[in-house]
Amino acid sequence: MDAEEFLNIISECDVLREDIDEVRERVSLTPSEGTKLAKASGHVDKAKSVLTDLFPTIRSLEEEVKETLSEELSEPDAFTD
Repeated sequence: MDAEEFLNIISECDVLREDIDEVRERVSLTPSEGTKLAKASGHVDKAKSVLTDLFPTIRSLEEEVKETLSEELSEPDAFTD
């Protein structure tokens, strides 16, 4: 896999988070449902964080891919909301 594929996975976390937020804004939810969606949102954020830390350190990746991921993911505005 190349760096772009890994970066796309992380970007998909943002898309999923935005979709969850849109549901929360557009659909009338019970307090319990709202809590569950908030929890799901938090899990997406956690997954993004774990993947952001993991991807550049996968041992089997080529060094060039690791370096690209490290550079891209360490930028201050990289994949932030």
